[in-house]
Amino acid sequence: VITTIAVGSGPEGITVNPSTNKVYVTNFWSNNVSVIDGNTNTVITTIAVGSGPEGITVNPSTNKVYVTNFWSNNVSVIDGNTNTVITTIAVGSGPEGITVNPSTNKVYVTNFWSNNVSVIDGNTNTVITTIAVGSGPEGITVNPNTNKIYVTNNNSNTVSIIDGNTNKVVGTISVGNKPLGISVILNINEIYVTNYGDGSINVLGYK
Repeated sequence: VITTIAVGSGPEGITVNPSTNKVYVTNFWSNNVSVIDGNTNTVITTIAVGSGPEGITVNPSTNKVYVTNFWSNNVSVIDGNTNTVITTIAVGSGPEGITVNPSTNKVYVTNFWSNNVSVIDGNTNTVITTIAVGSGPEGITVNPNTNKIYVTNNNSNTVSIIDGNTNKVVGTISVGNKPLGISVILNINEIYVTNYGDGSINVLGYK
């Protein structure tokens, strides 16, 4: 640990734009986002968003930041150049996880209570479709090389695989108890899943 940076109350989600070296943190109880300069490790501004911000992601290609607001049932879109909210997009009930495919400029949101994923067109900032997945979807990640999206279903103990070309679920994989976080290693397409309920990690891959 090289330093500690004070932010808002109940920090949860975090993402970084490698192109600008800016770090963005959602503060759940403060209803805002802290913007950190990665060069100086200082908070340069705070942006008010919706109620209960959790998930956050950035598209480095467009310098847009997307925040899921759990209690507001929407997504705040932030312009990384001006650090202002430029629009708010209604999604499902209890949005949590969020990811973006920079290659297609599509944004994917897990809606915990709706048991589905909202697909947002980053060009128009509109929901273009909703995809049913398992029960209690939380974590989500994308492999831009294959255009596959992976979703942890916390109550179903499964991972849903979505084809980004068709917006259809093409596979469901059983994992551990209460899967939560998920990440993909792009060059080998291996997926790592944290299972909150049993303290384990599953590694998923293809033969």
